[in-house]
Amino acid sequence: MARVLVILASALVLAACGTAPTSKKVEAQSWSGNYRFQWMKDTQAARRGMPAPKQVQIRPLTVVKDVPGAKTDYDGPQWAISFVGEPGKPLPLAPFGTRDYEGMNLVKQRAAGEIHCLQSGAFLFLCRTAPGAIVQLGSDVQDQLTTKTGLFGVVLHQGGFELTPLD
Repeated sequence: MARVLVILASALVLAACGTAPTSKKVEAQSWSGNYRFQWMKDTQAARRGMPAPKQVQIRPLTVVKDVPGAKTDYDGPQWAISFVGEPGKPLPLAPFGTRDYEGMNLVKQRAAGEIHCLQSGAFLFLCRTAPGAIVQLGSDVQDQLTTKTGLFGVVLHQGGFELTPLD
């Protein structure tokens, strides 16, 4: 009984702070939606003037065979990310594993429920944290970013980006 009260109290505190406790249900993860994509300042893509996709859609992956590269041997939730108006098929997104959080030095933040990340192989990852959070990726202080919206990611060889919900 005491454990249930602690869990309920934690959920109320998190809700009051504007963040929801992590849930394993796809619907509760709130990754699904339409987003505006914007390169972060000082990224390779921004310096080269690479145009950002106008819109990004993230949807729950219900039919694995419809998205090349989706994990067929994985029974957890997966999503698909599409870059609206861009050629190509959607990319699969699956939750980070423990090693992924360890590799980016984010284990403590994940354990505290402060961050949750998805990845599309080695090409792209995105994370959800509190808006305005300063996130240090890895052990080098130079590899930190401040996220305005709480939804950010990195594209290999291009740099960081932010997603702003449109819905």
